[in-house]
Amino acid sequence: MGRLSPGSHNWLAGIFFASLSLAGLFEPARAAISVSNENPKQGQTVEVSLPRKEQIDSAVSAADLPTLQFNERSYQLFPAKESNGVQSCQWRVLLSIPADLPPGTYVFSTGDGKKQINVVDGNFPLQKIRLPKGKDTFEASPGEEEAVDRAKELLSPERLWRKHFDLPSAARISAGFGIKRVVNGKLLPDYTHSGVDFAAQLGSPVRTCAPGVVVLIGRNWKLHGNLIAIDHGQGVVSFYIHLSKILVKKGDEVKSGQMIGQVGHSGRANGPHLHFSLYVNQVATNPCDWFKQLF
Repeated sequence: MGRLSPGSHNWLAGIFFASLSLAGLFEPARAAISVSNENPKQGQTVEVSLPRKEQIDSAVSAADLPTLQFNERSYQLFPAKESNGVQSCQWRVLLSIPADLPPGTYVFSTGDGKKQINVVDGNFPLQKIRLPKGKDTFEASPGEEEAVDRAKELLSPERLWRKHFDLPSAARISAGFGIKRVVNGKLLPDYTHSGVDFAAQLGSPVRTCAPGVVVLIGRNWKLHGNLIAIDHGQGVVSFYIHLSKILVKKGDEVKSGQMIGQVGHSGRANGPHLHFSLYVNQVATNPCDWFKQLF
């Protein structure tokens, strides 16, 4: 597949939208915030949208476009598009409810617009596992966590998917999102499983969940082992972890369902499996929701 220039997928590199002045497009005092789910569970993705005027005729930089505040964070909004690619008259942002956010009432806000939601307990189960000596710690390779965090922070403007996400493996799911773990008899106090594990055989295919661009390749890392990260646009990034073989390069454009690697047990793994994580605006979300519905 083709390769893109290093800066072409980074929102922060200076992407510009054709739009009216901010005051004309977005009027916070009269903004009606809509939320796809007003009672989301911990770990679920929600879509938040606001109205905007339809006509667009002058340039406004990304830094001047509206933002949404939630849980002490600010989220960039994007001009929404219909299924046929035509711009609609809304701003849109996807965000994940953190799995460790205590259940209760929270508020989305932008300007004078506010919308209240009620976060529901995810009721995540407890799992007991055993890891061999040397793999029962969270010690990372030099630069490993920083590289993964940079991939999570990507905010490229174009939404590259048009349907629900595909399963990255044909194997059964052996560990779900959000579980707590007891490792070698000890409870991990601040641990929440950030994705889902597929109990796949060593060497079995790993496929992309949606179209995107490869933004990170990790090799022989202590925690993640061999890893691939793919940017799908607008803050959505998928991670494929513990691989035995990597079949793509950083910068490659990939299609949904394309084979990109093979299952392994590299890094902090107790046996062959695929750990698949999906991050939405830097927060891990339950991938199973994305397999079932279109966001």
